[in-house]
Amino acid sequence: MGDPPIAAGPEAAAAYLRELLLRPGRYRRRWEQYAARSRHGQINQLAVAEALAHYLWAHPRAMGDSDVLPRQLKDTTSRALSGKLLSKSALTLFMDAFDLDPFERDQLLKLWEGSARVRVLSGSAAVPDAMAEIVGLPKYRTLSLHDHHYLGPDGLPSRHRMLHVIEAVTDGVDRVRLRADTSALCVEAGLGCSGLGDMVWEIAGTLYTVDILLAGTLAEGETATLEYQTTFCYQASPPPEFRRAAVVSLENLDIRVQFHPDKLPRRVAWAVWDGLEGPIVESETATLDSQFAVHRFLRFAQQTVAGFRWEW
Repeated sequence: MGDPPIAAGPEAAAAYLRELLLRPGRYRRRWEQYAARSRHGQINQLAVAEALAHYLWAHPRAMGDSDVLPRQLKDTTSRALSGKLLSKSALTLFMDAFDLDPFERDQLLKLWEGSARVRVLSGSAAVPDAMAEIVGLPKYRTLSLHDHHYLGPDGLPSRHRMLHVIEAVTDGVDRVRLRADTSALCVEAGLGCSGLGDMVWEIAGTLYTVDILLAGTLAEGETATLEYQTTFCYQASPPPEFRRAAVVSLENLDIRVQFHPDKLPRRVAWAVWDGLEGPIVESETATLDSQFAVHRFLRFAQQTVAGFRWEW
């Protein structure tokens, strides 16, 4: 396959804007107050338009030379959130009306301008709906996740290190859930962790999970940095790949796969899969660096499965 299609700047910015308004927190609460009802995983566009209108009524000078007029807010909201059209003036209105943080403003502007340094990966078939229901609503969101995957001289995965920064979206968060597509591993809790839960169980026939207990209980808005590591003991060779599934969404996803110098791959590709069981739908060649590793950073990923696949 050739290089994957990359969303145009405004389209990528619209995808990230949808994620910001959809995830639990103050941005979502700002439009939900105008919604008669809200559904999990969906944005009430009429409520968003109402939030924009209230901002303009309170800040009439915010219009300036903008091409967005109050009577057009419903259409503006629909076009922006669908990704069909997002002008810079409309993007500025959204950023101001929802009082976005400086970092998020910067990322949105870079995306809108088409910066090659910021990537958004979004899919629609990462996991079956039934599995998403089993996983349930998250009690925390991922601010960053570093996946560092190491292979041994036999070409088999030897260990995997994760550095995970989370923010609680509700009170009483005392654990995170580690999921893997294999039971052939040992989990070691490190920085920010007090231990592991007693139960490991299987989800939907393909995923195994264990709770990692936090060193302290988080209230809404509090953050924690966690480090944990898994070691593998495969009896048979797994597929030559490392994949990360974003069931809902992940921010600042960093994936690195390092090969042993005694067992280097013939070819490595960055890939996107059509769900956990689906085929590869996007692929592009990746090159090993001086440490025999490949690396990819995503600003955020939602409802997608992505990673590296190699050939010996």
